[in-house]
Amino acid sequence: MTYTESDLRRLLTERVREQDGGEPSAHLDAIVRRGRRTRRTRRAMAAGGALALAVAAAGLMNVLPAAQPGTGETAAAQQRADSARVERGPELPETYAVVLGAERFDLALIHSRHFETMGVAQKVTFSPSTFSTGYKVVCDDPRAWVVTVERLKGGEPGGTAGRCDSSVGGHHDRLSAPSDWLKRPQSLQVWVFPADAPVREVAEAVTGCPVTPVSKDCDEKAQSQALMRPEVRERLSAQLGERPGRWAVGVYDRPAEASPGPD
Repeated sequence: MTYTESDLRRLLTERVREQDGGEPSAHLDAIVRRGRRTRRTRRAMAAGGALALAVAAAGLMNVLPAAQPGTGETAAAQQRADSARVERGPELPETYAVVLGAERFDLALIHSRHFETMGVAQKVTFSPSTFSTGYKVVCDDPRAWVVTVERLKGGEPGGTAGRCDSSVGGHHDRLSAPSDWLKRPQSLQVWVFPADAPVREVAEAVTGCPVTPVSKDCDEKAQSQALMRPEVRERLSAQLGERPGRWAVGVYDRPAEASPGPD
């Protein structure tokens, strides 16, 4: 059974009256006041204890070390970092082998450019050190079409065309290099088209894809020859537009003192 303060007060008053002959005790009010003070004190102590526990818990959280990421979180973060790295694409060889009759020698890589798109012309400028300068193109897709155009001895354009895996490249010598080859920076133009580019269709529409002495109908040899024509390259580039595709071109040469100038 639960008693209120009024019930307890009335019960205590009746008991005191019975002991004192029916008169209430002079100390009853003092006893009640002491009881009230005791209850207030206990409530205050209880509240203070709860506050102290809360403060202690907060202090403990402040001094505990921060949680370290688990192995799974670390691996995921590393994977994100790895995926953000930019890849350079196909790698160029450090040397380029040249055979001139009985003479054989290697050219060292002196300049390189890497590209992320294909379908449009790219100009590569470099400073040759000798008349034996060479170049090479490499592609992510070895079956991509590649066209290179450079200036020859008399100023006329020359170059190569074919699939990227057919060792697309070339080199000068004292007989083919322009007379100002070592006097100023030189340039090379390169086009790279997708492997499935409609070379035959464009060539037939523009030039009729003329058959060469070593080709049959409009085969890949004839198509390569057609790509050396500016109007075919321009039509093909306009039809395809610029699109993703990684490739690189390297320029190779001898040390400056290793090759004499033209006669």
